[in-house]
Amino acid sequence: ILTLVFLVLDYAIDREMYARLDHFLNIRASALAMQLQVRTPEEAAKLLPEYDLSGHTDFFTVYDARKRPILRSVNSRGQALPVPKGPLGQSRHYDLFLPDGHPGRAIVLRVPRPEAATSDWLVVATERGAWDLAERRIHLALIAIIAAAVAVAVVLCLLLVRRAFLPLVEQSERLRTLQPGQPPPPPSSALPRELAPFISTLHQALQRLYTAAERERRFSRDMAHELRTPLAEIRASAENALRGDDPSATTEALGIALSATGRMDRGIATLLAMARYESGQERPALDPVDLVPLLRQQVEALWRIPGAGEHLSLSADLPAQAWVHSDTGMLERIFANLLQNAAEYSPEASGAQCGIDTADGQYWVWVRNEAPGLQAEDLEYLGARYWRKTAQGATAQHAGLGLALTKAIAGALEVELGFILENGHLTSRLGPFPML
Repeated sequence: ILTLVFLVLDYAIDREMYARLDHFLNIRASALAMQLQVRTPEEAAKLLPEYDLSGHTDFFTVYDARKRPILRSVNSRGQALPVPKGPLGQSRHYDLFLPDGHPGRAIVLRVPRPEAATSDWLVVATERGAWDLAERRIHLALIAIIAAAVAVAVVLCLLLVRRAFLPLVEQSERLRTLQPGQPPPPPSSALPRELAPFISTLHQALQRLYTAAERERRFSRDMAHELRTPLAEIRASAENALRGDDPSATTEALGIALSATGRMDRGIATLLAMARYESGQERPALDPVDLVPLLRQQVEALWRIPGAGEHLSLSADLPAQAWVHSDTGMLERIFANLLQNAAEYSPEASGAQCGIDTADGQYWVWVRNEAPGLQAEDLEYLGARYWRKTAQGATAQHAGLGLALTKAIAGALEVELGFILENGHLTSRLGPFPML
């Protein structure tokens, strides 16, 4: 842009200077032409004493119709001013070298002769050295101004860039001092608008890396927690079997070890499934699914387990059908876990219900059972790994991972699993499922 400004200004200045110089030549040539029209060239030369000064910067030459010089200014030292090639018209301005060797500017002008039918040609020239010097000075001034403007612009750009990148430098310093196990710090709110998308994407990438690392650490902790108790039981039962000679004691110890091994196997399988769901390695296969028969099938399957579904009944407001877009296998696992928890943790001689609600074009699946031992502050722990209301430890059937796995599957399906406690009844709500 600055180069273009320089070229435009240079052109404008040159044009204006030449216009003024040509205007000066027009005036001098017109005055001299008037003298030549009323006098002979010799008489006109005598009336122009200023052209008889040595070192004078103005010159003239008169040519006849055949372009032969017939009169020269005295200071021309006998040399004629050249006439440009090509058509001349009534007048023409052009550049040339003067008799003294200096560059000059000239005008050739047609001068009619009253006593003849032909016209003479008058060439008037002046030295343009002073004009060229002024032009060079103006050029230097323009270059100096533009160079100063460029320098100021560069300095301002450097300062602005440094100021713009200062939050990025501060963010990099915070990331440099980040310790293992710490989440990445949030991006600064003072970032320039142009850098905000990059920093936001970088923060999201770091957050995903932190989440993956945290998931791996949690998997290792959970695996150690899951294996510690069964391994202790297996070791204790093996030691008891080695110390005793009673075959029945050995059989009992082997049964305990086999039960612990089964619980350990179920816990490891659950942890691996949760890791796959949470990391996105196992994605849902979405298909049209009718929730009503799927929920009925899980209730009937629970009833077939001795003592498991004795307190479970379907609610009366179950719709005739509830078609959604979801993964059948994942829904079956969620329904089975929720129904089994409701059946096994309900008090004796109590009831548990399940059903499907419709609201705003969406379906919500719910399971309700009595939970007199739960308090409102316990709801935030439901779905946490290994959490139990009481601290008796794992049982032969439960390792404290059922609701955690259910929440992980719900997250993979992009639905919510929430819990509501009202009047001693716990309601698990799964949804929303948009209607098809």
